[in-house]
Amino acid sequence: MNSEGDDMRMGLYILIGLMLSFSFSSAHADFILPYGSQGNELDVTVIGEKNTQANNPGPLFLWLSNQYGQTIGEQALAHALARRGATVWMVDLLDSLLLPRSNDAVRDLNGHGVAALIAAGVKTGRPVTVVGLDRMAVPILRGLREWQATVSHTQAVTGAVLLFPNLYRGTPVAGQDPSFLGIVPATNMPVMILEPERGVNRNRLGDLLDVLQGAGSATFARIIPNVRDYFPLHLHTPQNETFKQLAKFMKPQEAVAMQALPDEILQSGKLLAQAVHPTAVLPINETLEKPIQQQFGLVAVPDKPAPRFALPDLNGHIHRLINGAVSDRPVVTLVNFWATWCPHCIEEIPSMKALAEAYPTNQLRVLSINFKESRDQVANFMKQFGVPFPVLIDRQGDVAAQWGVFAFPSSFLVDAQGRIRYSVNASIDWDTPKVKAVIDQIIHEESTGAKPPVH
Repeated sequence: MNSEGDDMRMGLYILIGLMLSFSFSSAHADFILPYGSQGNELDVTVIGEKNTQANNPGPLFLWLSNQYGQTIGEQALAHALARRGATVWMVDLLDSLLLPRSNDAVRDLNGHGVAALIAAGVKTGRPVTVVGLDRMAVPILRGLREWQATVSHTQAVTGAVLLFPNLYRGTPVAGQDPSFLGIVPATNMPVMILEPERGVNRNRLGDLLDVLQGAGSATFARIIPNVRDYFPLHLHTPQNETFKQLAKFMKPQEAVAMQALPDEILQSGKLLAQAVHPTAVLPINETLEKPIQQQFGLVAVPDKPAPRFALPDLNGHIHRLINGAVSDRPVVTLVNFWATWCPHCIEEIPSMKALAEAYPTNQLRVLSINFKESRDQVANFMKQFGVPFPVLIDRQGDVAAQWGVFAFPSSFLVDAQGRIRYSVNASIDWDTPKVKAVIDQIIHEESTGAKPPVH
């Protein structure tokens, strides 16, 4: 899964989001915005309206809440923007439209609601900026394009500010490159991307910039240092008066990032306002707008060499994977990419441990590669498991990028010749007859000299 945190699990974030969504329901909306011909309505919460002088209106930010509902962190950021003279309209699309809180539900949202919200915002006469995080970037860009198609002058909307956007069609087979939804190459309005340094898609930021800028979008990006995705959601105590006390409620690096974020968003809006705002709407490839279906379980991989790497374990010892036959290499190597914030990664550790103990070391080795976390943090976390295999540290995520890791966990079975034979982009039970049959087959092929089947 593509999500963030340290000791807390994303499942807990989802539960908190679901609980908080009830407290920010339509009963607390400041106004209802009807749109379309199907009776749809958006429940809009206004923050900061009373702080805006009529003769000097500040910017208007349209904040589309993430798929986990309106959280305390997002509310705190909205209030921080209001203290700086802005007005924020907060909308929970999924709640307003009575849709389930799922990744697929967000990815399937059309742009109608966002376009209606933009149109209403433009009528206030304020410069309008649309803000959202993670997968909510998808309906934001769709709505921005839909609004763009209805007007002749597009300067009234500065553009979109997207925090760690996920604009992909879905989770590909582990090791394959992900593809962007069709809205990405069809976006030419200005965009600012705020990407955490240790975020899951940090290493793919260049690809996203290339596509957006290639479409004619004035796209900017800034790296938020020392934090991971979802850091705004880690705040669970209201901070509507000041951000000075954040260090008491968040990790120090997250507190610094949160304190800086309101000014970053304000500055982003001003920067986007100065960019070129095209009026011509680009065509969209509807085929690319369709999500791909994730494949589960071990998936056979055509003849593909495994990328080399050399990474330290928790004791500082270097472990290597080198292409080509090596005399002391086990017949099969299981390379597993994971993180402590990923619940599914943690769930499969016991079965992976059992698998490693079921084979002699000259037949199977397990290399567990942690994604972008510190050695001390991982070492403390792993004390509870007592695994027999080395845990390696991919601090910058470079090895994960070389292996094409998109989701966590992702795993690969590599044979003695350095070829990837199978991959899996989700957690599985490794201690099963089915998995062992696959490993036994690779061992048999190596011992008999038989060539692997062509897939």
